[in-house]
Amino acid sequence: MSDPSPQRRRLVVLGSGFGGYSLIRHLRRAALEITLVSPRNYFLFTPLLPSAVSGSVEFRSILEPVRRRQRHVRLLEAAALGVDFERRSVRCRSAVGAEEFDLAYDTLVVAIGAAVADYGVSGAARFALPLASVEDGRALRRAVLERFAGADLPGLPLAEVERRLRFVVVGGGPTGVEVAAEIQDLLRGELARSFPALAPVARVLLVEAGERLLSGFGEALSDYTRRVFQRSGIEVRTGSAVSRVEAAEIFFADGRTLRYGLAIWAGGNAPLPLVENLGLETKPDGRIVVDRYLRVPARAGVYALGDCAACGEPPLPATAQVAQQQGRYLADVLGSKREMRPFGYRRMGMLAYIGAGRALADLPHVQWSGRSAWLFWRSVYLTRLVSPANKVKVLFDWVKARLFGRDLSRF
Repeated sequence: MSDPSPQRRRLVVLGSGFGGYSLIRHLRRAALEITLVSPRNYFLFTPLLPSAVSGSVEFRSILEPVRRRQRHVRLLEAAALGVDFERRSVRCRSAVGAEEFDLAYDTLVVAIGAAVADYGVSGAARFALPLASVEDGRALRRAVLERFAGADLPGLPLAEVERRLRFVVVGGGPTGVEVAAEIQDLLRGELARSFPALAPVARVLLVEAGERLLSGFGEALSDYTRRVFQRSGIEVRTGSAVSRVEAAEIFFADGRTLRYGLAIWAGGNAPLPLVENLGLETKPDGRIVVDRYLRVPARAGVYALGDCAACGEPPLPATAQVAQQQGRYLADVLGSKREMRPFGYRRMGMLAYIGAGRALADLPHVQWSGRSAWLFWRSVYLTRLVSPANKVKVLFDWVKARLFGRDLSRF
């Protein structure tokens, strides 16, 4: 591909998550030469990633290839290694080879998201599986199926079968709750029919260091979630801080231990190495400090948004909803010559699937739960998918899973 035209200002966007993708989708095309730098060539709709783990939807249904719809954008499949702010240049490494190159910019937007925080817990990163990417989701799905295949071998003592089929989710936030719910649905559905002798032995446990699940939701919804989990067979342990993870055993701060077959780590966010290497002012949680216009102080032409940025006081939560609104706002700022107002976040509410065809809806003026909330959860996510193709695929996946069951092929 030929080099971008020098007549237009060069905008470089780092990251193809909710913030970066929202920005390039809404940006006016004529005024800027837009280059997106990302090691992946797609946008991932992460709210449905737990559903993909259970097979309710296919992974490919929640991916949107960047090049298919954003043809006004030049995509470079690469990872950013560092930024020379004086020279206005980004050092990059190819995601499909070892080549490194420098990319000049006039305006830079850092929207690289965040890593999964292990909070310094020994063994968490090594032995527990995270869920933040397609690769994570596929590995987790494969691991669940492998545990059943391994537990079905003849001659195993009952205690070993129970250990292999003990699924422990660490973290009681939305990701942890939804992962536990989706795995439990799979255990009580297709896996129970395929492994009828093993189904009564399999257990899902949800471990949370705090005193309640879903601390960002209303307390009534948190209590409802716990009751639903108890009825469906998910064991909840709150006030249980993990101190160490080993290959088949979890150690808690109070001295208790728990043997497991599969551990899933659903902790919070931590800064990526690039953010730490930029030398910018950060908050104690590692997020880049930005002003009300998403500008990085003392760095002309540099913006940051999404999970890697701290906007406001106290900082806005690191959620897809915030990142998406910031991307759209910044598109208006960069695509307009008129004076813009500071970024204003509009809270739209939170949703969470809690299993057994039930969900939570925590909206600005109303809270409710149950099956009607589950229908609302599905309808909202269906409309939030970025392309008609994604909407059709996900809807078809839901119908297919309902009629024929979820696929248990291990590949």
